[in-house]
Amino acid sequence: MKRVLLYILGLNLIAVAVVLNIRYGLGVAAFSSVMYSISEIYQISLGTASILCYLIFVLLQCLFSRKVTLPYLLEIPLSFLFGWLTDLYDLVIPAIPGPLPLQLILFGGTMFLTAMGVFLCVKTNLVLTPTDGIVQTMSQVFHLPFSGVKNGFDLSLVAISAVLCLANHTPFYGIGVGTVLSAVCLGRIIRLYEKHLFQREAWALRGQEAG
Repeated sequence: MKRVLLYILGLNLIAVAVVLNIRYGLGVAAFSSVMYSISEIYQISLGTASILCYLIFVLLQCLFSRKVTLPYLLEIPLSFLFGWLTDLYDLVIPAIPGPLPLQLILFGGTMFLTAMGVFLCVKTNLVLTPTDGIVQTMSQVFHLPFSGVKNGFDLSLVAISAVLCLANHTPFYGIGVGTVLSAVCLGRIIRLYEKHLFQREAWALRGQEAG
């Protein structure tokens, strides 16, 4: 039950962070840049764009690992759930005006919020969001650390967003200083959680076993 509650918390933290990053106007987080660009270019809801991208990520996981597993299939209904959550928070979270220094501080805080949501969803070892699922699949297939693959994947999403906007002759939707910051820093923040929070949990479990 604890794992389920932590997982639900993590999922909601990610959905809230996606919408908050849009509200700051500094550029969306790198991992949601493609979804936001598709949403703005083709005039569909952010949740719908997220569902489309997530289904593509599920397909890529199957291709990279050369197999179809139950965890991959479970990411399909989760994609719809996360899309609906994103649309819900997009509806209820208002605009957040303020000077640029405040917006930068808030964006920085939201990166830690996003990283915590990703960390919880991964470490509870339940159904991953497709964004995290494809990163974990690539990490396992190519034997690379999760945080490092996360950085590379986020940067590739920003590049794809830029190409989409150029191809459709539109502004660079959602791409800004915040996008670059999240692409560079988010994986590193997750790494901090991996090194400190996960190690503490491991020591706590050892203490319980010894007792």
